[in-house]
Amino acid sequence: MKIIGLALAFAVALPAPDPAAAREYRLGSLTIDHPVLRVASPVSKTGAGYMAIINRGQTADRLLSVVTTASARADLHGTIANGAVMQMRAQTAGVPVPKGATVKFAPGGLHVMFIGLKAPMREGATLKARLIFEKAGPIDVEFKTEAAAGSHQH
Repeated sequence: MKIIGLALAFAVALPAPDPAAAREYRLGSLTIDHPVLRVASPVSKTGAGYMAIINRGQTADRLLSVVTTASARADLHGTIANGAVMQMRAQTAGVPVPKGATVKFAPGGLHVMFIGLKAPMREGATLKARLIFEKAGPIDVEFKTEAAAGSHQH
């Protein structure tokens, strides 16, 4: 009986699982996995958003845009190597999400450029945004702020 009481006391003392900790959002056959915002410093006016979009469906889709009130603009960008120079290019036609594929937004590739951030984005802070897909429609997500590689946030 003592063991059951101790186990119960221990279980009650554990924090409840945080559903947001999984950091995964579902919209029909689409999964948006681990949206992250990286900024060079808490006072940066721009940040890059990264995530993975997984399409488990039988139909291709397209991420048309990202909308937020946390910055003046949110643009879809791709990074293209032009010789030894890396250039950002706006993805004005959106980003295709083929059926059965995972599209990764990662450093050196696709990303959401948040331009004109309206508030300091310290590590751990979240930026609320709406992703708008051509077929699946809109979904609200939160990009959790992480320090950019090589930066030192405190």
